[in-house]
Amino acid sequence: MQRALVTLTPSESKRLIAKAIVALEEVQHALENGFVYIATGTTAAYVAEEILREKIEKEKWTVGTISKGRTCVTAKKTWPKHLVLYKGKPYEGEPLEALKEMGPDDVYIKGANAIDQNWNVAVFAAAPDGGTIGRTFGWTITKGVITITPISLEKFTPTPVEVSAKLTGIYSFDWGTGLYAALVPIPHAIPVTEVEAYEILANVDAIPIASGGAGGAEGSVTLVLEGDEEDMEKAKEITKAVKGEPPLKPYTEEDCSICPFAKVCGIGTGVF
Repeated sequence: MQRALVTLTPSESKRLIAKAIVALEEVQHALENGFVYIATGTTAAYVAEEILREKIEKEKWTVGTISKGRTCVTAKKTWPKHLVLYKGKPYEGEPLEALKEMGPDDVYIKGANAIDQNWNVAVFAAAPDGGTIGRTFGWTITKGVITITPISLEKFTPTPVEVSAKLTGIYSFDWGTGLYAALVPIPHAIPVTEVEAYEILANVDAIPIASGGAGGAEGSVTLVLEGDEEDMEKAKEITKAVKGEPPLKPYTEEDCSICPFAKVCGIGTGVF
């Protein structure tokens, strides 16, 4: 039995988790035989890169974002389209049409903003129609679509997400430091954190023991890895492969006057 101490920055964790998701048997099966639907988001962007094997502007591959110390959105002109693959190739129809065809052998991948002590996850939604999760949730849960949530333990919260959900909503706040949003639980999601990633990729145990940092290590997760010598060697190589992943650049809409969410934002409404 070997043991290692590993610290991963948020971007390194995202890359690790993305590699693990692509390696999942369910994802590989869907890539060969059916649909893989990747909803936009910065963490999901890493999954898209691993599947497409090409670089994308990950900071802009989202609408809602927590950036520059606030909840916010990206510029509307950059809002991306969800990536849908059918048998490994881009789906020619609209994403909603793919959702109508998807079933229990297909995969839906959606990042999130919170994971609690019970490994339940939830995602922010600021659009009145529920945003991405509001438009896709019904299709995925009723038809048993495999829902996978890539999420780093930097997003761990001690508050159960079902409690947090009752405290939030776009009209629930009197003031705030950014965009108001609802936290929406995704009860049927299968979360993939650093813990699952190391198990999937190297068959080693990863035990989170600390978090945070400074000087570029803000949001980091520190883990103890344990496993047999051969598996730990795999874990070492995987860790080397993700170390040095550059951080995402801060990116938000700069002009509140043209932001479609200004009326549900502490900054946009001028109350903060």
